[in-house]
Amino acid sequence: MQTRILNARYRLDEPIGEGGMAVVYRGYDLVLDRPVAIKVLRGQFAADASFLRRFEREAQAAARLSHPNIVSVYDVGRDDSTRYIVMEYVPGTTLKRLILERAPFPLDEAIHILRQVAAALDYAHQHGLVHRDIKPQNILVDERGFVKVTDFGIAKGLSDVSLTEAGFGMGTVHYVSPEQARGEPATPASDIYSLGVVLYEMLTGRLPFEADSPIGLAMKHVHEPPPSPRQFNPTLPPAVEAIILRALAKDPRQRFPTAGALAQALAQWQHYSPSSAIPSPRTAGGLYRPPASRSRTRGGPPRATNTASDIGCATWLVGSAILAGIVALVVLAFQLVDLRALTGTSSQPVPSPTLVAVVPSPTPAPSPTPEVSPTVAPTPTPEPTPSPSPTPEMARVPDLVNSTLRQAEAAAAAGDFQLSIEEVFDNVIPAGVVVRQDPPAGQLLEKGSTIRIWVSKGPEWITLIGLAGRPYTEVLQQLQNLPVTVEKVEEGSRTVPEGYVIRTEPAEQVRNGGTVTVYVSVGDRVRVPDMYGKPYQQAIVTLQQAGLVVRDVIPQTCDEIRRAFPTFDCEQFPDGGVVSATLQWNSWVPRGSPIDIAYYQKQPSP
Repeated sequence: MQTRILNARYRLDEPIGEGGMAVVYRGYDLVLDRPVAIKVLRGQFAADASFLRRFEREAQAAARLSHPNIVSVYDVGRDDSTRYIVMEYVPGTTLKRLILERAPFPLDEAIHILRQVAAALDYAHQHGLVHRDIKPQNILVDERGFVKVTDFGIAKGLSDVSLTEAGFGMGTVHYVSPEQARGEPATPASDIYSLGVVLYEMLTGRLPFEADSPIGLAMKHVHEPPPSPRQFNPTLPPAVEAIILRALAKDPRQRFPTAGALAQALAQWQHYSPSSAIPSPRTAGGLYRPPASRSRTRGGPPRATNTASDIGCATWLVGSAILAGIVALVVLAFQLVDLRALTGTSSQPVPSPTLVAVVPSPTPAPSPTPEVSPTVAPTPTPEPTPSPSPTPEMARVPDLVNSTLRQAEAAAAAGDFQLSIEEVFDNVIPAGVVVRQDPPAGQLLEKGSTIRIWVSKGPEWITLIGLAGRPYTEVLQQLQNLPVTVEKVEEGSRTVPEGYVIRTEPAEQVRNGGTVTVYVSVGDRVRVPDMYGKPYQQAIVTLQQAGLVVRDVIPQTCDEIRRAFPTFDCEQFPDGGVVSATLQWNSWVPRGSPIDIAYYQKQPSP
């Protein structure tokens, strides 16, 4: 089979995925010498104006996004009637395949994946874009467990959400929000609902709704509450179940305000939960591996059964849990953490129950009776009446997580609390936003007390992948929004167009606050080496190696040189040293430009 090359640059190697509109190929950029993914519009749509507009909107939407957890778009082009988009190639697999093979995931693995998807969605939402098709098939996981969201193919600008699109496929409807199913405009809250379905599937191995048709499935999203995740995964903590169900709320206003807030709720639970100490499922093999203790076959996700034994077992477990809970309540009454503030399931704080334990005092040992004169009665000493201690004024700790530092300071001041602030690196929460707090929100605390908060400094390491081959103006704008210093270096290139980035140093990632050197192409040009004072023989070789054509090499006497340079020092300047050239030193000129040089030739003494 003959290999196809688009526009004499992009080689199509093999198909690696397909959708309703396009086929995705693993390909190769012959100019920049790197693997790429190439999405090619199907031929039957090439003549359809509405599909072409949608295809172009996909390219424009995706090209506006530059984030380490979003697949980068490198180029958009046309070869005769073929329309294509060139994207970053991500080696690995889809989250859907991992779910089919290994779900339910360990909690820490699911949280690790979800936080990266949430970071990508938050970035897109902040830039006015809704993905509208979040599903595991559009989430790529590489061999290191690094996640990238792809296929913003039906993403639309927030100012353009009233446009109608082609209908969803069955795979998409499994993850569609109720408002999308009703035909209403998609919002960032719609992506959060879809992300909640993905989380549900990762932690249970099942989808919340199934039906025989897309319409029936959509109606379940609109009208039916999702089954309890713990029905399919009894080991799931109730607090995590509450987080999932909040993300799946029918009313968008009852969901998490941002995707990052959903991820942060899970991270907070993980931080305060004793079970968060489970070892990470990442292994030396690179890609996440299922724990060895799992005995379920790889044929698909687990399905619930309705046998009598299952129901009886469940009833026994529930009854045992209730009994154990009553006993444990007395012991743990003062150690309970109010997870309502974590999951946001209640807007009104509910006071913690007060338990009064009646404990019998030990009978004191009798003290020896003092000898008293029979004729003298002891005089009782009046005891002073104790003055009541003032009761400290209490207030509930405000929820400061996901607030900016200024908002946190205002909320603390309103509750008459002090703040202790510590800065930490965080890969999800933007710089300047509160990552966590202690004590947690909702707890009663004496007024005037100090609340500790940890404020994000942004990620410790910033990913630079995907900058090469893009316009320098775009790259500069992106880097200026990050905590890094940018240094620009110009270089000639026969392959990279003028004004585009050739490479960066470092190439892949830089520490927060570090320096990024960006090498920018000036086109097929060469810099004229500064050869002033160098031996003319050396200058000829160096100029030729730089890509210039040396024509005339002219010797000049001291008097001849001083006509042009009156201050020229004939005594100190080396004999045979270059004094001038027809091109300016260190300037950029087209490759192959001619150059003449003059050098100083001392005259013999008379």
